[in-house]
Amino acid sequence: MNKEIEGVFYNQPKMSAADWEGIFRLSDAISSSLWQRYISPTNRHFMLLDNSEWPSKIVKDENFLYNWSTAWNAQSPEDFQNILQGLVIPTDSEIFFFWMKELALKTTWQIFCRNWMNFLYEDEGCILIIPEQQKALVLSNGQAWFASIAKT
Repeated sequence: MNKEIEGVFYNQPKMSAADWEGIFRLSDAISSSLWQRYISPTNRHFMLLDNSEWPSKIVKDENFLYNWSTAWNAQSPEDFQNILQGLVIPTDSEIFFFWMKELALKTTWQIFCRNWMNFLYEDEGCILIIPEQQKALVLSNGQAWFASIAKT
């Protein structure tokens, strides 16, 4: 299975073999089903979400976490990694990382935290879901927001 996805996800910077093996590309059908369950029943990309949908709301609310583009541009992944690891999320928590409705990966919080730069080559509106915690991380245009995925 090819995990590299042209335009959005690469093994660059190089990940450990164990981390690489712990990342799974979801089929279009599974990705779409999870997107509809957790994110939006009607819109397929973050940039198309209605203002009433929870990902749009957390970006507008006081849930700002960090401007990760500074760490990206300085090639200092540990800066944002430390912020992520400071969140109260068990390291083995399963996460789903979406670029859009049909395009997602499954991995663990720990693997994402160590390799966050690999996930953000396309950053118009990535959404990371932590189902067992009912939390989400929205990453868009160099910024990150963290909040509950409870639909309001």
